[in-house]
Amino acid sequence: MMKHFFVFFACSLTLFALDNAYLEKIQKEADNYNVQTVSYNVPEPLDPESLNAQKSELSLSVTEDNKIITVNKKIKTPDDIKVFTSKVIEPINYTNTISLNKLQVSDKKQKFFHMILPAILISKENLRLKRERVLSLIDTPKSAWAEDDYAFLEDLYKKYKTNNIKKLANRLKTHPVSIVLAQAAIESAWGESRFFKEGNNIFGMWSYNKNEPRIRAKGTRNGKPVYVKKYASISDAIDDYFLVIGRGAYKSFRKQRNITDNPLELVKYLVNYCELRNYPNKLRKFIVKNKLRRFDKFRLSSNY
Repeated sequence: MMKHFFVFFACSLTLFALDNAYLEKIQKEADNYNVQTVSYNVPEPLDPESLNAQKSELSLSVTEDNKIITVNKKIKTPDDIKVFTSKVIEPINYTNTISLNKLQVSDKKQKFFHMILPAILISKENLRLKRERVLSLIDTPKSAWAEDDYAFLEDLYKKYKTNNIKKLANRLKTHPVSIVLAQAAIESAWGESRFFKEGNNIFGMWSYNKNEPRIRAKGTRNGKPVYVKKYASISDAIDDYFLVIGRGAYKSFRKQRNITDNPLELVKYLVNYCELRNYPNKLRKFIVKNKLRRFDKFRLSSNY
């Protein structure tokens, strides 16, 4: 029972139904997404010298708490969203979102993907750093652990709801960018949901803490008000998404991440993530039609 409770609350479209009757609307739009082939405006390629500079092999700069250093940026107009011409991109942390509805369809989709992309890569890199440290501790005798190693693990144990270091390492693993982009586009209605525009809440994550920033939905659940989280940036929203996948009722999905990194196979195990009909199939078709697998090869650059 509790498993299905958490799965149910993980899906943002339930919130959309409570707030603006989004469920029926997005169901129809998702059906359309399945048959639309996207044509992108391709930017002029960089000159060879600039391109080589972006392909720097230097390690990313990190803070004292082992997080990569990002570039915070506020979006005022769609022109502020950088469309990357190389697969090695800047770690830009957009702190707000704006409506892209006035753009042509191809431009809108391109801007949406490139607005979300850096945040996904930032979160994946931060989780990779944590996971590497956890894996190194697995291979190190406890007698050789430092005091801050214990504190590091205890914090993650609490956050990921496990006391097993091997399970923790598995929960810190991530999955292809293409899956996250597809879910983000479908569940935020291409960034037009109220929660996304007002609170950077891409996936409609619920809030149960009255002391955290949040937004009240217009509807209720069992006669009680419903709130969703309000994030300081898109990166924070992506961090929370990976946390929910890592510790929520997605054991089969996490297991498959150890077997394959093929997004078209992995989406089969997100059947309970959302209440949209045939959700895994919609994700699969969305990834294929929007050519999202190309984003799985993108990496962060240290040369910025």
